[in-house]
Amino acid sequence: MREMKYIILLGFILLGGACNEWLDVEPLGQVDAEKMFEDEKGCLQTLTGAYMLLASTEAYGEELTVGFVDEIVRYWNKASKAYDFDYQDATLVGRFDGTWGKMYEAIANLNLLLQNLKDSDKEKFENYNLIRGEALGLRAYIHLDLLRLFGPVLKEGLNQKSIPYREEFSNQLVTFMTAEEVLGKIEKDLLEAYVLLANDPIKEYGRKAGKNLDNKDLAFQYRGVRMNYYAVCGTLARCYQLKGNYSDALKYAKEIIDATTIFQLLKRDDIMDSKGANLMFERELIWSLYDEKLETKLGAKIYTYFKYTIDLPTRGFVYEDSGYGSVEDYRRVYWWQEAKISTSFWFLAKYARSYESNTSGTSISRKDITIWDKLLPMIRLSEMYYIAAEANLEIDTPEAYRLLNEVRVSRNLTPIPENLQNDKAALKEQIMYECIKEYWGEGKLFYEYKRLYRDIITREGNIRASRALFELPIPDSELEHGGN
Repeated sequence: MREMKYIILLGFILLGGACNEWLDVEPLGQVDAEKMFEDEKGCLQTLTGAYMLLASTEAYGEELTVGFVDEIVRYWNKASKAYDFDYQDATLVGRFDGTWGKMYEAIANLNLLLQNLKDSDKEKFENYNLIRGEALGLRAYIHLDLLRLFGPVLKEGLNQKSIPYREEFSNQLVTFMTAEEVLGKIEKDLLEAYVLLANDPIKEYGRKAGKNLDNKDLAFQYRGVRMNYYAVCGTLARCYQLKGNYSDALKYAKEIIDATTIFQLLKRDDIMDSKGANLMFERELIWSLYDEKLETKLGAKIYTYFKYTIDLPTRGFVYEDSGYGSVEDYRRVYWWQEAKISTSFWFLAKYARSYESNTSGTSISRKDITIWDKLLPMIRLSEMYYIAAEANLEIDTPEAYRLLNEVRVSRNLTPIPENLQNDKAALKEQIMYECIKEYWGEGKLFYEYKRLYRDIITREGNIRASRALFELPIPDSELEHGGN
């Protein structure tokens, strides 16, 4: 390795302890790369730095979970100029720029790691394949979302200029590539990660290995909050669906669906548990980010400042009061809490925490008794069902019907009428409506509308699809220096 010094964001994985000890942060400082990557701990620190950047407000800690991506599709009452698609508004431009910068900052951390991992390290590092596979999978995942946000509408063709694909830790300008070139690099990274992660501990121990691996770093124990083998499968399914390669999209989605000992659709017991309903539908999470500060960051925006709210008619519209919905839908019943100030409104409850107060003398302490962890969902099992259902429309329409109904039944909905099981057009439309109900507060619906290049469905009437609507502005500084 070259002896270079870099300023990078570091975290370290604490050995042992509970989930809230997963991540901690060391101050920014000068790090000698030669020493940094001489053992696995340094590699894991760099990976953790990337995860922490992804959990920031500018990325999945807000903007790409409930922020502008959900504002644009009109999930929320008006919260900013994103609701009006005013992409020239200075504040909104700053938010877009912040997301772009934070995502590429995370990529820089990953490139620093990948650049310093040598073939000779295969013998020195017991978990070389796991570390490299995780880094490659993350790099591909981030680039895919950047493409889906800032890249062109792919219905217009894959040969359009899109974004840079950064593969080196460098301040050199990187040429903007066509969407086809970017997707090719994403696919290449993911397929290598798929092979490297073939022996991921998640296959044997599940999302939380716990004491089964108590002599291992928590990075290996808690694979549900890492870019694991199945997260790579899910990202491949998304990538191939975006390219229109439905056979491969189905292949990788099905690999997850078939991993029934690890992931299952929501069960009634998850909702009716005596300790409370698991609003995160945790058994479905293929990959999620853990954020110890979730309550003070995203939670404060939702539950203290009421930045993201809905009204009752919107809830009824989304859950299809006049279609194939139901007032008994678990999401409708349990995800929302009512608040009243001057008027009534509703806010999303699945990021809230529950506490038990304890008084000892003059001091009062609080204990978090929430039955799910502080998680930001990244890939969920239900999405794999929707991808598989869409992929089956042309080759096995009854199978598409079956897959769609499996998710519906798990949400306490009745199956779609049997006379529609061979109706491709009706099922395709219903997949969209199921996505609308499912993706609230998880930042996924914008990508669906853009991929399909279809009008945004709202209670006030549909909003016409356009490139101006779906192609978010790339920062001017990037266009000036690299957008040739």
